[in-house]
Amino acid sequence: MITLLKISWRNIWRNKARSFIIIAALIIGVIGAIFSAAVRLGVEQQQFKDTVGNQISHIQIHHPEFIANPEARYRIPDGFQLAEEIRNRPDVTITSPRTVFDGMGASANLTTGVRIKGIDPGIEAITTGLDQLVQEGSYFSERGRLPSIIIGKELANNLNSDVGSRIVLTFQDIEGEIVSASFRVEGLYLVADKTFEKRTVFVDAKDLNQLIGDTKAVTEIAVVLTDIDEYRNVASELQAAYPDTKVRHWADIVPFLYFSLEFLERNLIWIFGLIILGVSFGLLNTILMSVLERVRELGVLMAIGMKKIKVFAMVVVETTMLSIIGGLIGLIISFGLVQYLSKHGLDLSGAGGEGLGEFGYASVIYPELALAMYFQLGMLIIVFAILAALYPAWKAIRLVPAEAVRQE
Repeated sequence: MITLLKISWRNIWRNKARSFIIIAALIIGVIGAIFSAAVRLGVEQQQFKDTVGNQISHIQIHHPEFIANPEARYRIPDGFQLAEEIRNRPDVTITSPRTVFDGMGASANLTTGVRIKGIDPGIEAITTGLDQLVQEGSYFSERGRLPSIIIGKELANNLNSDVGSRIVLTFQDIEGEIVSASFRVEGLYLVADKTFEKRTVFVDAKDLNQLIGDTKAVTEIAVVLTDIDEYRNVASELQAAYPDTKVRHWADIVPFLYFSLEFLERNLIWIFGLIILGVSFGLLNTILMSVLERVRELGVLMAIGMKKIKVFAMVVVETTMLSIIGGLIGLIISFGLVQYLSKHGLDLSGAGGEGLGEFGYASVIYPELALAMYFQLGMLIIVFAILAALYPAWKAIRLVPAEAVRQE
């Protein structure tokens, strides 16, 4: 076996140019496969964090009629008490009772539809990290003549408003009567989803509840779990415990994100396989050319007694060695590249990435890939290398020694 390895090692360096070309092709293929997968995973994980972590939370609870008609009159009975009961569950980290409904926001320049969220500033900071998203101004730390409002930077641009500007919100109270009230912009928040940023505003629930005529109004309860993987089980338990409400988990609220993540997790290895398969065809062609160029040499080896199984193994070992060299270098470079970009980010803002925000994606991407995927890709490279070597090796052992030794 040692002799076979030595012969195979010498053979692959007899034509250095060809060996370097196939190694380079493998390196590029591996880097392409890992980088594309890491970027795709990074994009989806970042969108999950932005959408679920910073916007909707793991589970939301509403009045059954609220989903179709987000109005103040569709309140959750004893909402604060219900939120407290759920918060005491061992599988729940925090609950945020909110007063949420649709209305209109107006400045001196424009009027537009908005989703108004009345929140407890302290609880919301723990639930969604809203205080960390505020980029300009402050987060409900000032108390002036007008109640405070936090709006998105995109909405501020549309309304031509800034910190300190006055915005008028118009909405229906619990009786269906139209109410208008002025708010002072205290802060501007920034998220990846520009649609959310254009449409959603935050005010103190105490101020909002006084305006709608119910100081204890709750139309939405956001729930953050200790274990995100249990979201389906917990949602089912909550729905059974509170049948008069509508309980939805994040996969129900943003199904496109759920299916995108599921597709990636289940099909990532197939994506790797397709890329490596393409590289393997080039590897097969190179090894086949190598065999055809060594017809006379292989014929001599078999003529002096070398068994066909050893000739077959020699060709397979040569191919596997090339693949291990190229694959290992590619994996090392890819790991370093992904680790660097996962810390510093891949900024696409200068390449048209600003438009990604319209689809809920950030313009700066942080690629990520689990260590297990590197191992799986390495095994794929070896498997495809062996498969690519089978046909050239079969051609080699089909040679007739008496005819092969006479070839020039």
